[in-house]
Amino acid sequence: MTMSDAGLGRCLRRLAIVLGGLGLLALLLFAAARHPGAQQARIHPHAVRVKPALPTGPAPIAEPMKIAALTPAQARASNAAVPPVPGAVEPAKPFAYLGTSVDHAAAQACLAAAVYYEAGDDAVGEQAVAQVVLNRLRHPAFPKTVCGVVFAGAGRKTGCQFTFTCDGSLTRVPPLAAWARAREIAAAALSGSVDKAVGLSTYYHAEFVVPYWRDTLDKVATVHSQIFYRWRGGWGRPGAFSGRYAAPELIDPRIVGLAGPAIDAPIAPDVDAGPAVPRTSLAIAGVPRAALKGAVVRLKDDDAGQYVLQLAPGAAPSGFAVTAFTICADKPDCLVLAWADERDTPRVLPVLPMAMRSLAFLYRKSSVLGTARPAWDCRRYPRSVRGQCLPGSG
Repeated sequence: MTMSDAGLGRCLRRLAIVLGGLGLLALLLFAAARHPGAQQARIHPHAVRVKPALPTGPAPIAEPMKIAALTPAQARASNAAVPPVPGAVEPAKPFAYLGTSVDHAAAQACLAAAVYYEAGDDAVGEQAVAQVVLNRLRHPAFPKTVCGVVFAGAGRKTGCQFTFTCDGSLTRVPPLAAWARAREIAAAALSGSVDKAVGLSTYYHAEFVVPYWRDTLDKVATVHSQIFYRWRGGWGRPGAFSGRYAAPELIDPRIVGLAGPAIDAPIAPDVDAGPAVPRTSLAIAGVPRAALKGAVVRLKDDDAGQYVLQLAPGAAPSGFAVTAFTICADKPDCLVLAWADERDTPRVLPVLPMAMRSLAFLYRKSSVLGTARPAWDCRRYPRSVRGQCLPGSG
């Protein structure tokens, strides 16, 4: 059987169409291989998911605040010209507090002090500040306790991380209502509350100043009058925030008067009271009995330089300081805590924050800060200098 020329032509045209279609299909498959995003979103069940690269090299150094010489108006204009980092803000994970009730009281007091003194009784701003503190705790560049983060650098000449710890703000006692709200915000943050607006920010500053580090970070958000930033690159990504909380909390003595009410669960005075307080005074090497001026040394830790005294009834308040000076004379770091009533005197070291409510006198000597300061409960022992009063008693 032979095929006519016309029939042969029709067959060749059909073959060309088929081959052309196969060529087009091959071309499309090749393009899809080159551009996977053009395919439908499918993941092979055995495919390997690529995780974002974790940060490498040493963690960034947390530098203290240094301000450019600009007027407030110039600073606001400069800050407004910096756009926020593009894309959605990645929120931090909820913080799960795992410490003891004593450490929780200290952590809550330190965090409440940070949010109140930094944000100025602004609930929204306070929540943002609390998130920054906890973000720092989880970051390798910062301490691993709440109090350690808040009071970092407070004794350094190069500056503190949070300005309220070294600019005299702590001499101002917060109003009761404002302090109560600050404690509530701190408690919520320690219980997993997350401020999503600031994401993984570890820095912030007021809108009317321009710190020198601003242009080295990514601007995340503006919350009222504060601007929040995160580190660039891997150190500002979720994988960098792998640090874990590490108690104990070391509370700054300037806020011990605020720590007591921060205990969530009340502690009954007769529960877990510990060993009985000795009726006779403990001896301190190098300190004659007469130097105590009638005070009784109830507890002591010579290695840590910590001493608990019961003051003599009717003793002159000025003598408390003389006694403390004598006890701490040869010690580079020393803490003397004194109570006026035996019923209030702690029975075990370390002293529970609840006991600090009835503290009558405190003396702290610090080799790091280069200070040696006494402080009285000015409700019982009025002082002419307010700076000599325990927090909340002036």
